[in-house]
Amino acid sequence: MITVREKMTQDEYLGLWGLASPISDYMLDKMRHPHGLTLRQRKKLEKDAAEAARDYAVRRQSAIAEYRMLVAAGEVIEKSDIEATVERARYGHPDNASTQAARRVCEKRGIQWDEEAQDEQN
Repeated sequence: MITVREKMTQDEYLGLWGLASPISDYMLDKMRHPHGLTLRQRKKLEKDAAEAARDYAVRRQSAIAEYRMLVAAGEVIEKSDIEATVERARYGHPDNASTQAARRVCEKRGIQWDEEAQDEQN
């Protein structure tokens, strides 16, 4: 799945495995109970949620360790802050606050982030 010497951030690597969020999303769709839960159902739900959270945390920590190992082995190259900022400015949605911030940072530092403007200069 990963090519040799591919550039990516830790968040991108975790996203490949569905582990980008620091917390599990197990409970997102489990809270709709119009008439409530019995005590037994609630305890089972809490037990299942705790187990899912532990499992998610273990898988995420394992993926982080694997990413660090790949970086140390040279199979994955960690993106620099400037590369990540340019990518966010270039490919992010224009209404997104992080995209707007990345574009401001690039303009302030004199970094050309817009591919179209760069093509016109050449």
